[in-house]
This record gives sequence, structure tokens and C-alpha cells, in this order.
Amino acid sequence: MTESLLIHFTTKTRRRWREIMGVSVCLIIIVYFISNTVIKDLLPINQLSPKILTPLSHSSSSGSSFSSHFILPDSCKCHSLFTIGACGIHEVVSMRPHDSIWQQGLEGLWRSRMKQDVLMIPYLRTLARYHPSLFQVNNTATSDYKGLNITHHRYLSRVTQKMPFIPCLIHTYKPSQVHRCTKKHLKEKGRPIRMAFVGDSRVRNTMQQMIRSTFNAIQYRLLGESEKIPISMKFLDQKHKLNLPIEGEGIELRLHWATFLEKNRDSEDMSQQGARDLLKAWAFNMTGHKEGPIPDVIYIASGLWDAFMLAEDLAVESYVRILEIMAPIIKRLADRTRVIWHIHEPEKEWLAKRDIPNGALDMMNRASWHWLGNSNVWLWDTHTTLTLKGHAECQRFYQAGLHKVVPKEWSCTDFAHAGWDVEDAAGNMIWNLVCNSVQKASSEYCCS
Repeated sequence: MTESLLIHFTTKTRRRWREIMGVSVCLIIIVYFISNTVIKDLLPINQLSPKILTPLSHSSSSGSSFSSHFILPDSCKCHSLFTIGACGIHEVVSMRPHDSIWQQGLEGLWRSRMKQDVLMIPYLRTLARYHPSLFQVNNTATSDYKGLNITHHRYLSRVTQKMPFIPCLIHTYKPSQVHRCTKKHLKEKGRPIRMAFVGDSRVRNTMQQMIRSTFNAIQYRLLGESEKIPISMKFLDQKHKLNLPIEGEGIELRLHWATFLEKNRDSEDMSQQGARDLLKAWAFNMTGHKEGPIPDVIYIASGLWDAFMLAEDLAVESYVRILEIMAPIIKRLADRTRVIWHIHEPEKEWLAKRDIPNGALDMMNRASWHWLGNSNVWLWDTHTTLTLKGHAECQRFYQAGLHKVVPKEWSCTDFAHAGWDVEDAAGNMIWNLVCNSVQKASSEYCCS
């Protein structure tokens, strides 16, 4: 009896021991995987993979190089004007080597580009704090708003020579200098600088501010017309913005309104307007009179209408489907000319009267990096940080009850768009891209 119990106990113990060992091995494997991932996430940036530290890829997705008509600079230094860390994230870290918050913001941004489960906007917001504050409040003792005055800091502007995470200088273009650039390009190349803005109001506003800021120097007019366009540019909201060409001496700007990028153009229904056939024609050199010659710069935005019309999860699914369709076309196009892709900023949630899809917009940005990051497409997040800085200042005004006296041009009461100050800086970056090499700018400047 005792012997049989011992045999039974021994057998049962062995079986239990095997189960414990099996579970332990599984736990060891899981713990190793998790700890390896966590440790990697916590490593200082100088101990991260060399792949993270090197400049962003400029490889061609189709195996071809830029076409012979392409004249714009393609260096990582020029790229860094639009994409943080384009010459290697270590170079940006070295600008503030003893600033742990700076380093954490850059590390986090890089991880959010590499992984789909790391938020991007919080790290861009951290970096945005390094932009100088632009506005100040002057207050006199009165019982109403009449004693309040909000002004720009006298010597500060979003259009500045130096941005915190850009390793080169930015030329501040005056209207007359832009005009000299476009005239010189026309004389040397025999054709105007051509730029296209494809998307919704976010690209339209950048184009609009580029025209507005140079309006006194360049005689802008609609293609084929002799009269100068009005400064209000309200016509940009009219139906014919489907393919709206505006020209000046040595410059041609076209707005291609597209709320859903993956659809084809449709002159009858502007709410469902797309640009798939247009971008494909440019990418595969199938252009005709309707498309015009391939532009030197194409600035594209997509996803905002999906984010507002659909629930967050459906909006992200829709956006991923758009990228599945459009990424091969856009990457092929970026092998032929300079393509800049808009990285979304969040909406001003403190103004919202309904749910704001900021979570969806963050996931869309990460999807953009997944589909377009390893290509010649430039993903524009320096613009995003400027917008986030503007948001932070607007929110402070709102919390202090001062939003009623903020100038309309700052867009503090517009929940979806950046102010003129931000778009001025964005436009100036594009002028640096297209004009610095034409004007033979010093090598310390981006895109020289």
C-alpha cells in the first residue's frame, strides 16, 4: 500500500514538475522578449541601433533616379528643413546634448515613426515647446476687454533664420527676393518654377499664404487672364478650384482640390473630389493638357475628411486603404520630382462642440510613416511643430478668457487650421527649397 502510494506520488510529482518546467520555459522566453524590447526602448540614443541614427533613406522605390528635369536640392540637410532628423537623429540630439527632455522627445518621435503602437503627437508637442513664444498680452486696469491688447513680440516671428531642430540656417525671403528668384529661374531654365498643392484646406492655406506674402512683388493672375487676382483670393473656394492655375513672372502655382485622394477627379461633385488619376499621370509620365507638366514641388495632404466623417477606427481603416492604393503611385512620383507629405497636427480640442478625432489623426501620421517613410517622399513634421506651438499659445489665451481679442489671422478660434503666422513660416520653407540654389545661397543655409 505504501509502495503503491509512493509510486503514484512520484509519478504525479514528475508530471507536475514537467508542467512547471514547461511553463517556466515559456515565461523565460516571454520575459526575455519583453525585457529586450523594453530595454531597447529605454536605451540612451547613442546606444540605439545604427539604423535609427543614420540619415533617412533616399532610395528609389522604382529603381530609377530623379528625372533629368529635376533641379531642386536633394541633400539630407535640405530634407531636414521639412523632416526632423533627416540627417540622423543623433545630429539633432547633439544640438542640446545635456537636455534630457529634448533627447526623450526625439527618441520618442523616432520610435513612433518605426513602430505602430507609439503615439507621435505627444513627442512633436514636446519639441514644439522649443519654438519661441510669439505673442504677448498687454493689460491695463479696466472692467472690460478694452484694456487688453495682444501683440507679437517685437523681434520674434515664426519665419526665422533658425529653428530648434534644423541643422542649417533658413533664409527669410522678402517678397522682392522671391520675385528675383522666379525671374532668374525663368531666365536660366526657360520655364517657370511649378508647384502643385494637392489636397484639402490645409494645403490650400499654405498656397494662399505664399501668394499673400509676396502679393506686392509678384503680379499673380489666373492662367490665361491679364487681371491681377484679388488679395482676398475667395475664388480659391469656388468650384473651378478642381485645377486652378495661378501664374506670375517665373512662377506657376496650381491648387488641385482633393478631399479623398484615392478617387479620380470629378468636376461635378467637389465633396468627393480625388486626385488619383492626376498623380498617376505625373508619376508615369502620361500628362496631357489637363494635367500640365510635372511640377517641381508637389505638396499633398490627405485624411482630414475621413477623420471627421467617420468613427475613429473606421477613419484609420479608410486611411490605410487609401495608402495601400496611393503609396505606390506617390513613391513612384517622388522618384521623379519633390513630393512633400503633410503630417497632421491635432485639432484644437478646447474649441470642440463634438468629438475631435485627434487619436485617428495620430494613427494616420504613423501609417503615413509606415507606407511612405522608406522612400523619396518628404514627410513634413517641422510644419506640425510650428502649428502645435501656435495651438499652445491659443489655448492659453482661451483659458484666460482672451480669445475674443485675438486677431482673426492667428486662427485661435478656428479648430481645424493653423494661423497665418504658421503658414508664413511654411511658405518660407518652400521658398528656401526652390530659391536657395537659384540664388546661390551660402552653404550654411538649407537647400543651398
